[in-house]
Amino acid sequence: MNDIYNILVIDDEKIVLDSIAKILKNEPNYLLTLTQSPEESKNLIKSNHYHIILTDLMMPEIDGLEILKMAKEKNNLTQVIMITGYATINTALQAMQLGAFDYLSKPFTKDELKRVIQRSVESISKISTESSSKSQTEMKREGQFGGLTGIGKYCWLMREDDGNVLIGIERSLLYSIGRIQTVYLPSKGDEIRQGSVFFQLFSNDLRAQSVTSPLSGIVKEVNQSVLDDPNNALTDPYDTGWLIRLKPENFDEEVKLLGR
Repeated sequence: MNDIYNILVIDDEKIVLDSIAKILKNEPNYLLTLTQSPEESKNLIKSNHYHIILTDLMMPEIDGLEILKMAKEKNNLTQVIMITGYATINTALQAMQLGAFDYLSKPFTKDELKRVIQRSVESISKISTESSSKSQTEMKREGQFGGLTGIGKYCWLMREDDGNVLIGIERSLLYSIGRIQTVYLPSKGDEIRQGSVFFQLFSNDLRAQSVTSPLSGIVKEVNQSVLDDPNNALTDPYDTGWLIRLKPENFDEEVKLLGR
């Protein structure tokens, strides 16, 4: 690993900042910026590019969810890791559904911190490599309605000649999860609504990720190969790893609501 990764650490407790700095200070590829100030953290995110942001979830004046929103608006590839106490784990899981990479529970160990940073670095590296070598199929499907940032985040869509819509998952989400243990998809004939959860996956370390549907409609077909062997099927998420084929109810109206 020869690249330099800019890491911003935000926490209102100086002891936490000092602890993280002590653990990571000898890592030659990490460039650390630390702040206790909510206002400074906003300015730093606006004016700098950070590969990774570690932020306390609950702070006076600003919380981790606001930091997450700002970071993703500036650069959707920034990996945000939440630092949380036991009482806010549910909120941390909510943050992951909104795009956070992972969370660290206080008190965390030296190895736990290093592992989550390393996984984040590996995810960034893989995404960068994939972005420079996308297949024609991948570019075609991303080019229509891919890269959603609001409703249906992490999904790509492709409208077929018969009006049905093929819905799949972005590779960046799969990289952040790692090896998959289980996935859940709706059944053929199910009705799903725009913004409702239609896809869930669980990693081998039991981290969960839910994905909301970009459109409303009736499920015409489910990719059984994804259910049977998600790790194999999802190696090509833009082709054989599609998730569902949907008969949309209000395609023209709902597609206008999708964030880009």
